[in-house]
Amino acid sequence: MQCVLEGRMWEWGYNQFVQVEADHITWGEKEGAVRFASGAACDQTFEHFLANGPWVDNVPPEVLEVVTTAVKAKLAARPPG
Repeated sequence: MQCVLEGRMWEWGYNQFVQVEADHITWGEKEGAVRFASGAACDQTFEHFLANGPWVDNVPPEVLEVVTTAVKAKLAARPPG
């Protein structure tokens, strides 16, 4: 696992990445990746991630840990209501 943007984006394996945005997570593979040669990405809400886990397979446990921490921090920082 490599942190690309402090507290926001991590990469692992062969061109796989996750980025925590202001209100969602983007999971993806860069161009030349194993599953999608031209690259691909999908968004996931924080709530869906916390309830169901990641939308992609084979995410390393250390990536899940840092993403979960980042998502919980983003949700805690949201104004109430």
